[in-house]
Amino acid sequence: MLTIEKRRKLEGFLALLFSTLAAALGLFWLVFILGDVLIHGVGALNLGLFVNDPSPPGVEGGGLRNAFIGQFIITLFGTVIGVPIGVLGGTFLAEYARGRNISRIISILADIMVSVPSIVIGTFVYAILVRPVGHFNGWAGSVALAIIMIPVVLRTTENMLSLVPWTLREAAFALGAPYYKVIVQVVYRGAATGILTGILLSIARVAGETAPLLFTAFNNSFFTLNMNQPMSSLTVTIFQYAMGPYDSWHSQAWAAAFVITIFILLLTITGRLIIKWRYK
Repeated sequence: MLTIEKRRKLEGFLALLFSTLAAALGLFWLVFILGDVLIHGVGALNLGLFVNDPSPPGVEGGGLRNAFIGQFIITLFGTVIGVPIGVLGGTFLAEYARGRNISRIISILADIMVSVPSIVIGTFVYAILVRPVGHFNGWAGSVALAIIMIPVVLRTTENMLSLVPWTLREAAFALGAPYYKVIVQVVYRGAATGILTGILLSIARVAGETAPLLFTAFNNSFFTLNMNQPMSSLTVTIFQYAMGPYDSWHSQAWAAAFVITIFILLLTITGRLIIKWRYK
């Protein structure tokens, strides 16, 4: 018969054991996937991958210049659209709707939007921006990425602004500053590091998305800067090349996957370093 003390120790040991095994299992697959991308991706990297356009199917050589440029443009415009809306929305919730029911409702909806599958957002943008005009286009891809970014930036901005002490606002009010100047010159400065971190993490969130672009920007085998037409993206190209029958396509897909992984890793590390530097 186990005493209460021994039973608690046994329960604690079992809980620690199962938690450790679960963490080790998750870490194993993470290391396995990253290692696989690293091994295959590094060997396929070359300068031609970044400066050459794709060669015809079955022909060796070529690169993914069109996909790199297309991914950059789509993500850039998605950031330009999504970040201001997210920051302004977070400002409204933290400053003008503080303590009101509408603030809690919007915050809950934003949390739900963060968890919505990206393919749902892609089909939604397809219905409102692709189908009416009759063809895929880069603008639709940017809007889809912006919709994914908005709730992330909004919640981060709201949380960071809420951490700024209210006494700083009162001190600015005492000097006769209007509310908008208090927000811009006092509150934003105090929360700038956290907001920037949220923006970086939101960019990392959308950098690897495939489904929204598959339904919106689709893809393009040729180099183009015209956002009104289908535009190539790195993620969709990886998907198509990985499913293709040619070894050269597979090699380039591994290399592109490695580049995206490193890009997301650098953004994430940058965000963590900023948080550590600012908040110790």
